[in-house]
Amino acid sequence: MRPMDELPAIASGYVRITVRLARCEGMTPGELACASGMQPDQLGPVAIIGGEGVVDVPAELGKQARERLERLGPTRLVGWEWQWLRLNVGRNHGLSMGQLRKIMQTVDALPLGRIAVNNTHTLVGLQDFKIPAVLARLAVLKINGFAARPEVLPLGKGPGSAAYMPH
Repeated sequence: MRPMDELPAIASGYVRITVRLARCEGMTPGELACASGMQPDQLGPVAIIGGEGVVDVPAELGKQARERLERLGPTRLVGWEWQWLRLNVGRNHGLSMGQLRKIMQTVDALPLGRIAVNNTHTLVGLQDFKIPAVLARLAVLKINGFAARPEVLPLGKGPGSAAYMPH
């Protein structure tokens, strides 16, 4: 049997948002769920453990829920990884950074992680839950007359972390 202060693993397609509740002492899990702005059927486990609230929400609603929970205190997103997406189009094919950003916005890939536009190919960091939809959209796309031929590098492969880390 699992101890009461241990949550189950994050379900596929969900992200876990934690929020520090220093100024919201006495908050109940029900109040935390309401503060997330999600419908009850959209939520995974909701708990309050040691002054920190934990809410599991569908990945595509994570940003919205996190913005609402920020009102209670500092938040942290857990449960998704950045992966490298490789496009077989690069500078030699006339691809520019501005054009790449417009393409990625069109295929709903934002926010982007690190970007490396090389001569023969391009690497773009994407959130893992967005990859299937982005792959489907890019598979039929031609960039400057060249097939994008997108492929995903396995987790941990590629030139370091695919996440964007501001300096």
